[in-house]
Amino acid sequence: MPAGRQAPVPALAAPLNLADLGQLAARQDSVAPLLARLAGALVQGAALPRPVVEVALRLLAGRLDLNRTPPDGTVLRDAVLASGVLADAARSSSSTRDNLLQLRSGLLAVLGSDAEVAVASVRRAALPLRGEAPRAAAPQGPASPGQALPEIARNLLGHTDAALSRLKLMQVASQPADSTRPDAQSARPEFRVEIPLLLGTETAMLHLQVERDARHRPSRRERAWRMRFAVHFSATGEIGAEVALFGRTANVSVWAAETDTADAIEAMLPELAPALARHGLDVGAVRVRRGAPASRPHHPGRLLDSAR
Repeated sequence: MPAGRQAPVPALAAPLNLADLGQLAARQDSVAPLLARLAGALVQGAALPRPVVEVALRLLAGRLDLNRTPPDGTVLRDAVLASGVLADAARSSSSTRDNLLQLRSGLLAVLGSDAEVAVASVRRAALPLRGEAPRAAAPQGPASPGQALPEIARNLLGHTDAALSRLKLMQVASQPADSTRPDAQSARPEFRVEIPLLLGTETAMLHLQVERDARHRPSRRERAWRMRFAVHFSATGEIGAEVALFGRTANVSVWAAETDTADAIEAMLPELAPALARHGLDVGAVRVRRGAPASRPHHPGRLLDSAR
């Protein structure tokens, strides 16, 4: 094998086991590749069964369309609830998790319950580990899922399992820290969620993290919160932000992987204070950074540590 080339991922994998964190970590990916292939299958007029087509349309309709009016707080709240990460909301028949499970059942009806799953050999989204800053994978355009119906169904099933695996890992990363662990006091509760966005014909994931910020709490009477997010579109490159809220004051830090995007964001900063003021907030410190934040090295067993 030539130097520098990664070993190919096996084309077939064992049936999905949502209790096996090791399997989930190896298989996980965002729902974006699945949505791209569902869109491609519908455009091509693939002979998918009606139940599969119906759930595919529901999943595609769950993307927030940025080509229209920008989403407001209510739309974002509903998207978070529909993501399937929150335990109670995940049981809703309209949640992403429920739709993925229905899609999986429909595809297995085509292939048979003992069907082997195709696993894509592409670079996947970074693992959603507790304490890690959100990062965004490259956007997905419409993609062909295959040609013959069995090939299409097997391809879609592999991406469905990957999306379910990532959703389970998101739930694990959002669980409260184990109070019996020595580092429990330093572990802050956090909530992670991904929301699909549509811009032009590209689907990208908004990776959102919200946590209590106990380190910078001005007083015990004030709640301090920190929100971080990352998103990646071809037109902008990867961008992210961190908003720390102390009472009614918001400190904002924005970063962009592309210099041109960072310059454009910096030019728009004068509009930030009036926009936040309309929501009753004051602006504290504001800064723009050029370049994506460096990822921290992962030690063996990090996924298991984050799950405990």
